Amino acid sequence: MKNRYHIMYNQPRAHTVGNVEYINEEWVFFDEETDEAFALAEVVHDDFEILYHNHWLPARFYEEHLVKIENQIHPLQDGEMIRVRKKLQYVYNEWLQELRDNALEMFAEALAKWEYSLYDSIYCHNSLFFQVGPGPREGVNFIIYDNSEMVCALQHQYIRSGTEQKDIFLLTKANGMTLTMTI
Repeated sequence: MKNRYHIMYNQPRAHTVGNVEYINEEWVFFDEETDEAFALAEVVHDDFEILYHNHWLPARFYEEHLVKIENQIHPLQDGEMIRVRKKLQYVYNEWLQELRDNALEMFAEALAKWEYSLYDSIYCHNSLFFQVGPGPREGVNFIIYDNSEMVCALQHQYIRSGTEQKDIFLLTKANGMTLTMTI
């Protein structure tokens, strides 16, 4: 079974990709997908990745014009490609963390078959988030995904009580196609 990190890391649309330019004494990030420009400091808060010798490598700012890549200092240059992991909505991320490993893996695979990514979530109502404590928990979560081609709704019914751990996923695309999985 894949581990959670690999499932999340290898999702399509998990990163915002673009190039950087130094303009008016400030690094500017140009989003490859939307062509929007942002101050690089608004996009990169901690770690990011830089395309270095045709490989994405982890990088961190060392100083204003310098980045550290594999313990080497590298001057940031106009036109360099960087990518930043997209942030997930807080309650959606909490929902993903609540899923058992096998449920997450099977759900991610089902989404991928329909050409959706875990990063396509645009809305999440996480009922589990409001049910705290050690007692049994039961309910339904509602999540909406949009892959820019079609919207897909998820109803996730869950039971968490003692030894019973059950997840029922009902995916419905805007064209009426449905898929049900019980894990």
